[in-house]
Amino acid sequence: MHFRPMPLLTLLTLAALAFLLTLGVWQVQRMAWKEAELDCWREASASPARDLDEALCVDTPFEGRSVGYLPEERSGNVRVYGRSLENNAPGWRIFVPVDAPGCIESGFMLAEAAFQPLGDADETLIMVERWRIEVPPAPGAFTPDPLPEERTFYAFDGPGMAAALGLDDGAVSSSWWLAQDTGEPPAYLTATPPERHFGYALTWFGMAVALLAVYLVFHAARGRLSFTGRKE
Repeated sequence: MHFRPMPLLTLLTLAALAFLLTLGVWQVQRMAWKEAELDCWREASASPARDLDEALCVDTPFEGRSVGYLPEERSGNVRVYGRSLENNAPGWRIFVPVDAPGCIESGFMLAEAAFQPLGDADETLIMVERWRIEVPPAPGAFTPDPLPEERTFYAFDGPGMAAALGLDDGAVSSSWWLAQDTGEPPAYLTATPPERHFGYALTWFGMAVALLAVYLVFHAARGRLSFTGRKE
């Protein structure tokens, strides 16, 4: 066997292979993440709690557990940018403060009361009737800055939300909040199910194999690749 690679073509092929393999691995990781999230959702759905105290104080709390009854809400609300669990449409999640149970150090927790699709009037509010406990999402590197004076947020901001609600600093729990529970898996998990990510991964890996085959065939056609001994 002898092989004399074309330098420029080899560099371009290696770069393309790295890109395709990275996309394939990313899709596999997305598939595994969604499968794990769906397993957690099924476990949480199988053991609903009667009330908030039972969910957080009597049993070991875990994210996604359903809560059937909430304490009386206090006045005021904040809105957090998010997506509908029913159709994944963007909009504002409206949260109100409720009394936290005794095992929570903070005096209040936020509970999702309604969802308002972007661009729609107040009368189109979708009211929340079931809840589950969740860990509030922390801001990321590209999360827009909050607007506490407008009671508008793009991730959880305990001090800012407390100030917007007229509460003391530290009065809002950062450990848990109560999010809408539709009784169905969230749309962000089902819109593109795990098996579709598996198909995407196969596509990217298949393209990588095809590119490598074309690269080898091209070199063989130019006499730069041979699997037989060279004649002297």
